[in-house]
Amino acid sequence: MARALWVSMAFVCLSGTVASSAPWTKWQNSLKPGGKPAPALALAAGGKTDYRIIVGASASSEELKAAEDLALWLKEITGAVFPIRKDSEPVKKKEISIGKTNRLVETKGIAGQDLGGEGYTIAVRGQTLYLLGGTGRGPINAVYALLEEDLGCRWYAGSSSRIPKAPSLKTAVATRTIVPALEIRDPFYRVAFDGTWSLRNRTNAPSAVVPEKWGGNVDYALFVHTVHSLVPPSEYFDKHPEYFMMDGSGNRITQQLCMTNPEVVRIATESVLKTLKEHPYSEIISVSKMDGGGSCVCPNCKALDDAEGTNAASLLFFVNKIAEVVEKEYPKAVVDTLAYLETVGPPKTIRPRKNVAIRLCTDNCMWSHPFTPAREIEAFDQALKGWAAIHDRIHIWDYCVNFSHYTAPMPNMHAIADNIRYFSRNHLRGIMEQGAYQSPGSERDLLRSWVFAKLMWDPTLDMDALTQDFIWGYFGKAAPAIAEYNALLEAAGRQHAEALKNPPGGIRYPMDTVFLSKEFLDRASALYDRAEKLAENDEIRARVEQDRIPILYVLLSRGLEFVGPSYPDLIERFEKTARAVGLTHIAEGPPDVEARIRSWKDAWRAAQEGKP
Repeated sequence: MARALWVSMAFVCLSGTVASSAPWTKWQNSLKPGGKPAPALALAAGGKTDYRIIVGASASSEELKAAEDLALWLKEITGAVFPIRKDSEPVKKKEISIGKTNRLVETKGIAGQDLGGEGYTIAVRGQTLYLLGGTGRGPINAVYALLEEDLGCRWYAGSSSRIPKAPSLKTAVATRTIVPALEIRDPFYRVAFDGTWSLRNRTNAPSAVVPEKWGGNVDYALFVHTVHSLVPPSEYFDKHPEYFMMDGSGNRITQQLCMTNPEVVRIATESVLKTLKEHPYSEIISVSKMDGGGSCVCPNCKALDDAEGTNAASLLFFVNKIAEVVEKEYPKAVVDTLAYLETVGPPKTIRPRKNVAIRLCTDNCMWSHPFTPAREIEAFDQALKGWAAIHDRIHIWDYCVNFSHYTAPMPNMHAIADNIRYFSRNHLRGIMEQGAYQSPGSERDLLRSWVFAKLMWDPTLDMDALTQDFIWGYFGKAAPAIAEYNALLEAAGRQHAEALKNPPGGIRYPMDTVFLSKEFLDRASALYDRAEKLAENDEIRARVEQDRIPILYVLLSRGLEFVGPSYPDLIERFEKTARAVGLTHIAEGPPDVEARIRSWKDAWRAAQEGKP
């Protein structure tokens, strides 16, 4: 895959941004591409069209899907039926050519560029519109780029859509060629795991399953913290304790493997090969240490780590040995490992093999400083630049949610947007923003997933404009109040910026953190009351209620004495909304929402029983 974010080619045009200095009063297209537009195309008039969609005689399944989706959504916009035809039919003036059709023969400068798997070209010649894509999801990406960026369609959340109605559709398409730099674009929220949403919003997260016939997603054969799966302690520890790490007291324990033991390397390699065989469509397999840290200090592992100045040395020795064998049998597979905790720093001389991906985690910055951009934390900046200097396949595992309070208000979107831009400037090739991945209903999870998806595709976009795009497009007539709440939250973060440089608990800050003041909560509650009154129908009211969950949660967490007599009403409201949206997790771990609700009800009953 090409590594330049926006690849300059004959018809490239950088995506523009919408200035966000002034508050919005209506929906605007934050994705509208800049540059010189082609002459306008009259795609439909009065609900009818002279255009048809052309695919090749041997069109790929991705090209066929692209054609079907384009016809579907153009009909939704215009009411017109755009027929799909093979390129064996005679040429007409008004056509939309998708993929490698024979219509490309007479054109110059459209075909021939390396689009990788997901890149695309959008071009116009005369009255013909060309949508050309790479070997994977490229054609589908081209269609959704046209629909979103040029025509203003949106798929903000789940299966919902915002489709403009224009029976007479005339548009001046911006011609461009785009090849994404990121081979992994993963807004790691539960609500972003929907494959249809992922396809439309051009993410390719491992958890968002897209059929292989439509280009698939990035599949992991094994996903992180895997060494016990490769060399199970239950199978080997009793007979071969030397396969596992030696601790500082000289004892063998199962926490991690002994990475330099030849037998461990052999067993793990066999396990990796077996797993890849069982998952033929997987692009990546993780060979990574178990969570919680710890490194073997046997003489061989310790000598290697000491010489290289990092505990990543013995891990990378282990991973490289496995990757060498994998490359021979599965040349397209990538072996992934974690630069995390004690392995975050790069080694002095050992280099990852070309089929190894280093997944660098932001645990030494965003975990303790969740509101501060990663580039401002020296230890992380050094680690990132150190790895980037020795390897060209670095993926990022970033943290962007309160893992003890998934539903907590969190004014950190500017920091995360800064991170995505920073990672991209350093030529990293994958980003995962780990949010509330266990259930829907977390803090602004729908907005966050959509905004992060757009920034991962194009980090030059304006985060504030994207946020306003979502709010004004998703919340209907309630948007003014929701936009005001969003501004209130961001202002609270700025007001307490000094305290939030080192918040108590780090990313797991408590619900009495300084910015969650009574004044903030009262103003937020009033804004949601207003949004509820503005909502034009039950669907928008339900969206407002879901967005209100974080404020309800903080109030309930602060307790009866803080809230007063309305406490039971808030419990009822939270319970009803949580169940409606499928919220099951407040904190990372097992489901806990029902237990939280019971604890609030118990506190209220106890208070009532204690009254004279």
